[in-house]
Amino acid sequence: MKAKKSLVLFLLSCLALTLIFSLGLAAADGEETAKKGLSTMALVSLIVGGVVLLVIIVLCIVKREKLAESLRAYRREMKNITWYPWKQVWRGTGMVIVIVLATALVVGLLDIAFFEGQYLLTGRGLHFFGGK
Repeated sequence: MKAKKSLVLFLLSCLALTLIFSLGLAAADGEETAKKGLSTMALVSLIVGGVVLLVIIVLCIVKREKLAESLRAYRREMKNITWYPWKQVWRGTGMVIVIVLATALVVGLLDIAFFEGQYLLTGRGLHFFGGK
């Protein structure tokens, strides 16, 4: 019974992703083309999305036993994972954010220093701190 629910969930997610992808491409064409109807790219994206969805559905139906077993194996493996404690995850996330910000600051300061050096040497280029 769980395998059938997993299969239905998988099919619905494939359908949703395909529709979002297709409609996103169609919406990207703008309001001007919306008045004229679907553009060629929007039509092609809808056709490609439909074909991909059809292939996924056919493969899921043909290989449903193998898909169900794969989903069961995936669930078993997820139960075997040792997850870090929440406090340790947040501490690690904070460290990553601090290191990224520090690196961005150093790169930004080096960028400003090199542009100022270029300005002082050539008299041309970007000048951050005013002056001629």
